[in-house]
Amino acid sequence: MGGLAANSSVYGPQTNAYVLKHLEVVEIVINNPAIEDHTFHFHGHNVQVIETGPYGNSSTIGREPVAHKVSGPWPMWRDTVQVRAFEFIRVRFRADNPGVWFLHCHLAVHMYNGLAVVFAEAPDVLQQRQIVPKEMVEMCKRQGIPTQGNGAGNLGFDLSGLPPAVYPPS
Repeated sequence: MGGLAANSSVYGPQTNAYVLKHLEVVEIVINNPAIEDHTFHFHGHNVQVIETGPYGNSSTIGREPVAHKVSGPWPMWRDTVQVRAFEFIRVRFRADNPGVWFLHCHLAVHMYNGLAVVFAEAPDVLQQRQIVPKEMVEMCKRQGIPTQGNGAGNLGFDLSGLPPAVYPPS
C-alpha cells in the first residue's frame, strides 16, 4: 500500500480502523452507557488503566454511585478490562508494536454489532520490517487471496468487492 497505509480509508469502512504513529502515546476512553457490563480485550498491547468513573447518571442503576478514581503513579497493566454498566474507563499505551491490532468486546454478539476497533499501528515501520514468507504468499495466490492492495485487495481507494457489512455467522 505504500504511503496510503497511513490513511485509515484504505482498510475499508467495516474495520473501523485508526492509524497510529510509531511510538505515539495513545489514550482511549471507553464509555458504557448500557445497563450491562462489557469486557474489552486488547490485542498486541497491555494497557495502563488510568482512570475509571461514572458515565452519566450512574445512580439510576439501583446501586451505590461509583466513585471516580484516578490511578496512582504506577497504573496497573492489563490486556483485558471490564467496563461496568454506566461507567467509563480511560486506558493508555505506547504504540511500540507495529502491526494491525484488534480491540473488541468479548461478547461475540456485541463484537459483531460493531463494538470493536482496529488499530493499524505504524504501518510505515511495518512495511519496512515485515518479511512475509514466500510460502505464505504462494498459499494466498493459490486460494485467490490478494497479496497486496487495500482492504479489498485493490489499488488505492477502490474498495469494490468488499462486502457491505460484517455479519455474525448463522
